Amino acid sequence: MEPIGAVAAGSEAGLEAEVPEARWHRPHGPMALTGIIRFVALYSLEFALNLPALFRLRSWYRRVKSVHAEEPMVACVGENLDEVNGIALTSRIMLRELRNLGKQVFIFGTAFHEKQPRSEGPDGSVVMAPGRYSMDQAGYAASEVAMLRLDSFIHFLRMHPVDVIEFQTPGPVSVQCLVAARFAGIKTLSHYRTDIITYSKLLVKNRLGVWIINTWTTLMTRWMGPVVVPSEAYRKKVQEMGVPIGRIYKLPRGVDFKNFHPEKAANGAWRAFGLPEEGIRLMYVGRVSREKNLDALADAFPSVAARTPGVSLTVVGAGPYLEGLKERFAGRKDVFFTGVVHGESLSGLFASADILVFPSLTDTFGNSVVEALASGIPCITSDEGGPREIIVDGECGLVFDHALPGDLEAKILALAGDPAKLLAFKAKARERAMQFTYDRSAHAFWDFYTRYHNNRL
Repeated sequence: MEPIGAVAAGSEAGLEAEVPEARWHRPHGPMALTGIIRFVALYSLEFALNLPALFRLRSWYRRVKSVHAEEPMVACVGENLDEVNGIALTSRIMLRELRNLGKQVFIFGTAFHEKQPRSEGPDGSVVMAPGRYSMDQAGYAASEVAMLRLDSFIHFLRMHPVDVIEFQTPGPVSVQCLVAARFAGIKTLSHYRTDIITYSKLLVKNRLGVWIINTWTTLMTRWMGPVVVPSEAYRKKVQEMGVPIGRIYKLPRGVDFKNFHPEKAANGAWRAFGLPEEGIRLMYVGRVSREKNLDALADAFPSVAARTPGVSLTVVGAGPYLEGLKERFAGRKDVFFTGVVHGESLSGLFASADILVFPSLTDTFGNSVVEALASGIPCITSDEGGPREIIVDGECGLVFDHALPGDLEAKILALAGDPAKLLAFKAKARERAMQFTYDRSAHAFWDFYTRYHNNRL
């Protein structure tokens, strides 16, 4: 989870016109051997049953797209878009920004097994289609590995004959849609915005499982076409998968500067959650999971607290490691947990904090870091991943060496124990954040889609 503010809720109105058999619910099971066997069998059967429809789609697309348009119609396909996570939220926000520019853009995904398939928004631009079968996802209680009812995507393409498809993650649904796109002759690309390979090493205990996930991710990333990355660190990681550097493109990301602003600081923002309003307030905002390197923060904080009177730490978010982290801090009266927070409440917490500590080694970008800077608070990040590229070390935050024992503690003390430096960093924070606006990001992505559509990359 990377909270990025409020997103307009969707509507189920008009779904029946978009997705066949909209009220159908799929079976769901645990990630177990029997479930995996069933998944593979149904996955293969789904392609076999829809093969005639895929060939008809190919012929239909050739007729419909016989006249080339300068501006493309674009679809973004993702997995777990019903979950509260950075990809789901930023995808919807990018859709909103591009729609506001008058562009034809859609989001397509599968509804969670416990939710109704539907379309969202007054224009039905977000389609959450029915699936065939799904399983729990290893390491993430709120996520699932699903397969799509392929006929729903074929129907979607006939309703909205897109020119370019961007895949948000290389999961089973994306691969089904990729095969359909290949039949139709649609240009495709991928957005490497989750460090799946590193996550699998941290979260999956079975070595064979890690190998399968890594091999699948590498092959799909190569096959999907050009790759968009949010940071230089992940340009290098994608290149290591065997993707030529000339097919990897770094595009800017953005956050909401209206919702995240120093003026959102208000007396009572912390009191509403039972948090202390005095002393230095450290905060972590994000998914509470092991790959976020939160054990490093748990190791550092007791020493920081012993040397900085009145300091507190607030963890904002939820995730599979929440109970484990609470155990790490058991008995401490200076560590607090709020759960997931959105909207004005989140904006108030950000703007009323003193330092965001974001120790993750696996984030491709780091929405929370930009949100903190936009709120006027400095950040401490690790030297790995995308967040390190957001921070100007020594101006609006500090970067710690994750391989150097005690360096995170030292960096927190250096900022929390120096009021003049902390004030100077706060003054620079929003200025740095202004490099990451929604408008800049939306224009950059649309320029990329258009150039790709017109063979000008």
